[in-house]
Amino acid sequence: MSFSVESFKKQFPLFAQPENRALVYLDNAATTQKPACVIDAIADFYRHSNANTHRSSHRLARRATEMVEQVRARAAVFLGATNPKEIVFTRGATEGLNLLAYCLSSQLQPGDQVLLTTAEHHANLVPWQMMAERFRLEICYVPDQRGVPQFDRLAEVLTPRTKIVSLTAGSNALGFRTELDAVRAVLAGKNIHWIVDGSQLAAHEPVDVQTIGCDFFVCSAHKFYGPTGVGLLYGRESLLQAMPPWQGGGEMIADVDLFSSHYADLPHKFEAGTSSLAAIAGLGACLEFLDAQDRAGMARHEQQLLHFLHDRLSQIPELNLLSAADNNLGIVAFTHPRSAAIDLMQWLDGRDIAVRVGHHCAQPLVRASGHSATLRASVAAYNTRSDVEKLVAAVEEFFLHLGDESVAQTEPQISGETATWMPDDLGALDIEALRAQRNWQDRYRTLMGWSKTISRKDAIRLEKNLVRGCESSAWLVHRRENGLHRFALDSDSRIVKGLGALLLTQLDGQAAGGVTRAELESLFVELGLAQQLSESRANGFHALLERAFELMGKASQSENR
Repeated sequence: MSFSVESFKKQFPLFAQPENRALVYLDNAATTQKPACVIDAIADFYRHSNANTHRSSHRLARRATEMVEQVRARAAVFLGATNPKEIVFTRGATEGLNLLAYCLSSQLQPGDQVLLTTAEHHANLVPWQMMAERFRLEICYVPDQRGVPQFDRLAEVLTPRTKIVSLTAGSNALGFRTELDAVRAVLAGKNIHWIVDGSQLAAHEPVDVQTIGCDFFVCSAHKFYGPTGVGLLYGRESLLQAMPPWQGGGEMIADVDLFSSHYADLPHKFEAGTSSLAAIAGLGACLEFLDAQDRAGMARHEQQLLHFLHDRLSQIPELNLLSAADNNLGIVAFTHPRSAAIDLMQWLDGRDIAVRVGHHCAQPLVRASGHSATLRASVAAYNTRSDVEKLVAAVEEFFLHLGDESVAQTEPQISGETATWMPDDLGALDIEALRAQRNWQDRYRTLMGWSKTISRKDAIRLEKNLVRGCESSAWLVHRRENGLHRFALDSDSRIVKGLGALLLTQLDGQAAGGVTRAELESLFVELGLAQQLSESRANGFHALLERAFELMGKASQSENR
């Protein structure tokens, strides 16, 4: 068996659609695209087999139930479980981690410790924080260096009170792999439950939980070419048997009376309600699809792309590579001292290159690396050499155009309690010049130029003025002067400043009701900026727009009291 990226990519219908033929999709750590067999399996279930499972005994119910249990058995093989009872269907890794946090923590004593790392996805941090507060547990962390765990020091932080160790198999923000063999050696023989978040691992190499040696393993199907809405939780049978159920309802019970219930056997006691049956059908097709692939060849191809990316990007002056090619699960992450990550992302989006910008749901790690947001490109087996070459060329072009542009001047500030702000002078901005631009690249350059009209305002850079939702920090303030709305804006991002300047040309100095949200949205559509109105979290401008109207609304309510 040999791997051909051309043949592999042809199995993914999204890339064959007319609007996607130029697409360079490098956001695979967030979710992968789906092969035709997965899409067909989902549709086939609804066309031919749709019925609820494990309840009715009619023909359709039997067929649906058989499908679910066949997929469970295949999933057990996929993860290396000893039997299908050790496989629980979840909505994804996040739900699996929440289930484990609740069920395991409820069996601990106050003062018991849960050991995590600074590299965890929020899904492996927040549930434990919630349970620590509820059950009075202590959360501890593996020592780290700028956020990267030092697993050779794991033994230093283990104590008799350490009851749970929950670790990622690979960072979704920087890509580095966890040294699972070393972790297994340290934890061997100890009365500690070991959980592995395998969300990134399962997409890039075969998984064998027996070899890993963990007690629990979670992953999401959509990360490894499967459908959204379904994931896998592996747990040792004896441990699952000892755990209480997480949710109550249909399917997870054997008998119910008015004051007590008896629970179903494994794995059904953890699968309350109706599962995402069509997604499970799609997962079955995905596992069959992966079985037919040259997994080793896929991994070699991904590593070649990854090393090429790191090599070429490392040659761009000033660019700060945060990831390393070796021991990496397919991710390159970087920043640049003269550009916010979102500015580069918008530039790449204009060339139909899909990447991710932000903290990647791993804020402690990104902050420990010295940043608030990074740009992340992540590869999958359908990515080609041409894809990564286009990314590198676009990044080089962006920084070539960026040149030595000066940043906006800082306005004079009044220190102390009398600190204040003044609106920027936007009178020179010409909307007709923006309207005349015929493509996103030219509009982008115009907006980047407009950003210079927004001065830096240290006086407003306060937590209370921070706009939630902007992946690049942005601050917005408002007041009423003589019945008119006045605004001031600041941001670390030039494109957010430019878009904000456009927004304020329409709002600043207006009387109450002077412009409606619908009118403003219509203007953005007319200017070819409709994508900026998206509620996508990575965009940020939508949050700025919402905040502006919120501030105006509060001011009007205050005056009407």
